[in-house]
Amino acid sequence: MSASHFILLVEDERTGSDALATSLVRLGVEPIRVEDLVEAAEVAKSKQYMIDGVLLPSHLPGVEIEKAMKSMQQSEPTLHAMAYGKVPEPDQRNHLQHAGVLFALWDGYDEGVLRFQINRLVSKDNDHSLRDSTRAPTHTPIRMLIGGREKEGMLYSISEGGCFVETARASMEGARLRLTWCLAEVEYSLDGVVAFSNVPGNLQRPNLPLGMGVRFEGMPNKARWQLADFIRDRMDALEV
Repeated sequence: MSASHFILLVEDERTGSDALATSLVRLGVEPIRVEDLVEAAEVAKSKQYMIDGVLLPSHLPGVEIEKAMKSMQQSEPTLHAMAYGKVPEPDQRNHLQHAGVLFALWDGYDEGVLRFQINRLVSKDNDHSLRDSTRAPTHTPIRMLIGGREKEGMLYSISEGGCFVETARASMEGARLRLTWCLAEVEYSLDGVVAFSNVPGNLQRPNLPLGMGVRFEGMPNKARWQLADFIRDRMDALEV
């Protein structure tokens, strides 16, 4: 992820965000830390930074969020917002949705979820919605058998059709491989072919880490149904 991304990180007395701010920096994102929504709107209007997204506590009043977002979107029409912190009660979730907040980063997230959600937050072409997405973030070890040799990586994201594997040893496009991993206590072992590689000097997907995109081949129906269930549950937890 480019270090040129700036995100407004709204804080208050109830929200501890030091760890989140540190993680953002590690991902190449510069958090602009502000005390409240009023200051966030002022920073956005100042155009001192090109703001790519807003992170705000999940408990803030929806009316205030809606007002602040409308103000900020006058300067940045494609600006998206993501709520972080404790999972809110149903009424508060409705208020967040009404204010236009769709993204969620609930307490307990792992590094894979954080990076996946931040990539979505700063994206300018995601049509303001997660609803059509079929990819889900993961952060689980994966083994790859390629040409009789085995290597390891991290499963970064997955869909019913394929996955992205984070690895410093990406294989070339067209390479065939066998992937083995475990998700939600279900073990998978599937065949695939490398669709593209993200390697230094040739980042085909700049919003992704180093690694490779893999297209599944010959997936059994049972595995497809299990993956569909996992993806649905995972994505439900990432939306307000």
